[in-house]
Amino acid sequence: MFLTFIVWIGGYGAFLSNVHAIKPQDMVTKTDAIVVLTGGNFRISTGLSLFANGLAPELFITGVHNMVTQNEIIALWKGTPPLPECCITLGHQATTTYGNALEAKEWIEEHDIKSIRLVTSAYHMKRAMLEFQDMLKGTDIIVHPVEQTDYTEKDVLFWKITFDEYNKVIYRTVYLAIKNQDFLK
Repeated sequence: MFLTFIVWIGGYGAFLSNVHAIKPQDMVTKTDAIVVLTGGNFRISTGLSLFANGLAPELFITGVHNMVTQNEIIALWKGTPPLPECCITLGHQATTTYGNALEAKEWIEEHDIKSIRLVTSAYHMKRAMLEFQDMLKGTDIIVHPVEQTDYTEKDVLFWKITFDEYNKVIYRTVYLAIKNQDFLK
């Protein structure tokens, strides 16, 4: 029991190290689409910036509240260059990371997308990648983690969010391994 606890705490330390170390990949390669997962600060603004700077011709934002409109999302952009005049799609169905991946998969298949730039918080990227890689086999994914600058290790919220996320990563890793029967291969 004590050894399990030590491994679990050590894993949390490794998870935190990864959260701090993960950076956006390849800032020049264009993809077919940018996919933004809502739920954390700076995610939408980061996706809009990448879209405005031409890193993809399509922007899909998944997990948008039903009351939020495309015009409200566009109004958030105050930067330069201006946003392209088309091709922003909002997904209003997802309420979980699994739901984000499912909603994105449906949109990606409908639009024949072969590569995406995935935008979510650094602390959330590991679990998002688990779900997206499981759902989008054959789709190239470039990760673009968003740094949470509004709270740090000095804030209780940082510890709560990362601790919860770490445990969700463990759960989803085990679940997906069983679902895909990786443990039998």
